[in-house]
Amino acid sequence: MIAAINGPAVGAGLCLALACDVRVASPAARMGVTFIGLGLHPGMGCTHFLPLAVGQQVAARMMLTGELVTGEQALREGLVAALDEDAEGAAVALASKMAAQAPVAVRTCLRSIRTAQDAGLEAALWREADAQAHCYAGVDYKEGLRALNARPREKPAFTQYERSSDEAPVRKW
Repeated sequence: MIAAINGPAVGAGLCLALACDVRVASPAARMGVTFIGLGLHPGMGCTHFLPLAVGQQVAARMMLTGELVTGEQALREGLVAALDEDAEGAAVALASKMAAQAPVAVRTCLRSIRTAQDAGLEAALWREADAQAHCYAGVDYKEGLRALNARPREKPAFTQYERSSDEAPVRKW
C-alpha cells in the first residue's frame, strides 16, 4: 500500500498513512499527530508505527508536542519516502514500478516486511485503547474539545496534572 499525501494528514489521517508500506507527499503537505492537544492519547497504531518510521526520539517529539511537520521535514526525518508536487501521480508511478516486478517475490517480500513490522502491534493497539478510555473519561479531554470548538479557538486549560517525586515521603538513611 502506498499513501499519497497531498495536503494535511493530521491525527487519524496520518495514522492511516503510517499503516501503508510507503508514503509519498507533496512539499506542501502537513503531517502530525495532534491527539495530545485535545487531551487524548494517540490511537490507530500510531505509537507502534510512528517510531518505526522516524525513530523513537522524533516520534516522541511529534506525539508529545502535537506539532505539524512540513513535507520537507517529513522527508528528512523518514516519515515519507519521497516528495513530489504531484504526490498522487508519484505514488501511482511507484506502484506501477512495484507491480512490474515478480509477483511472488513482491508478495513474499511484503509478508517478510510486515511480519517484522507487526511484532508488538497487537499489544500497542490494546495499550492505546486502554489509554484512550482513560482520556475519554477525564476532564482534560472535555476541556480540549471545548477549546477546539470555541470561537475564536482557545488554548485548552488542562488540569489533570500528577505530582511526582516532590510529594513522595522523604526517607533518611
